[in-house]
Amino acid sequence: MTEQKRKKAVYLFVAVLAFTALANGLGSSIFSNYFNEVFQINEVQRGFVEIPRESPGILCMVLVAALGFLGNIWMSVVAQVLVLAGLVVMGWLSPGYGTMLVFLFINSLGMHFFMPLNDAISMDLAEKGKVGETLGRFKGVNTLFAMIAAAIVFLGFRTRLFSFEENTILPFVLAAELTAGAVFLLVCMARLMPQKGAVKNHKLLFRKQYMPYYMVTLAYGCQKRIKIVFAPWVIINLLGQGADTVALLTIVVHLAGTWAAPVLGKLLDKLGVKNMLWVEAAYIAVSFSAMGLLAGMLAAGSLDLRDGLTWLVFGAYVLCVLFEQFNMVHSYMMRAIALDPSEVTRTLSVGLSVDHIMAIIASPVMGLIWNAWGVQYVFYLAALSALFQVAAAAMTEK
Repeated sequence: MTEQKRKKAVYLFVAVLAFTALANGLGSSIFSNYFNEVFQINEVQRGFVEIPRESPGILCMVLVAALGFLGNIWMSVVAQVLVLAGLVVMGWLSPGYGTMLVFLFINSLGMHFFMPLNDAISMDLAEKGKVGETLGRFKGVNTLFAMIAAAIVFLGFRTRLFSFEENTILPFVLAAELTAGAVFLLVCMARLMPQKGAVKNHKLLFRKQYMPYYMVTLAYGCQKRIKIVFAPWVIINLLGQGADTVALLTIVVHLAGTWAAPVLGKLLDKLGVKNMLWVEAAYIAVSFSAMGLLAGMLAAGSLDLRDGLTWLVFGAYVLCVLFEQFNMVHSYMMRAIALDPSEVTRTLSVGLSVDHIMAIIASPVMGLIWNAWGVQYVFYLAALSALFQVAAAAMTEK
């Protein structure tokens, strides 16, 4: 591929990332409210809804292995078509509960399918010696438009422009239109770029040489529970804040991420994988421990809403959730240790599945720990999981 074509492909992919980030922010970020207001589900049903939402993450490696012959770009087209199918049904067709679960699964399958492909394509488009910087820039674009989507959701529901009371769910409709745009742009990319990432071997790929990557994704599955479940629950349950506060904090996280992602990408090129894993481990240990300490004080009644120190809780929340920006280090490491470039996408998909298996196990375990010993120990346990990053760093050459 010529440099001119590469630059054109980069511009197209930036637009794809913008469209998919907006669509994800308008779609999946409001699913919890959608389940509650449209279907009035109870706590038991809410737990079961996570099965069609999270199980596609485990199936991702099977799908990548089966469709690997298409190459990364065409697999991305398939992924976004699946996302689109789910949004169309939920946005326009007012499905019953059972049908909704089916198309929720299809939508989630597409979203999870695209995750490893996103990183693989990002690295394919990078200039030589600037893989980390390129990953950081692409991550920054994704984070910026996710922030814009969060602001749109906040304003849409505050002004009652968005509502779940109509048969047509406007945020899902907008997300579907954006996803259709992403499909079109990916087809343009596929016609512009030579097929890359295609494989003839459709077996699931596990290699002992890739153990450092499996270790960090295993830890990431545990650490991600803090971002998705337990840190927000501290804000909602212990501080008594509503969805608008969480939305505003999400905007702050995304704003910080648009700055942090490019910086981390440049550091990745400068310091290398080994040193960045040490940085990641230290960041997780400090930020999660700080949040655990503050959450424990809240639970014990040492802090309340009238105490100025509650702003430290908001700051610790932002730092905890911001750790996700380090995920680019894991993808970069996989590329660096790959025995064959064609194995990168398949191994990233295996890592995603390992991450989700750990997530499914960790969530109830952490919930039991919160209930039995206290909220602070959930965060201390997640901080301790940074030892996996330390071990992976020790096993990585540079």
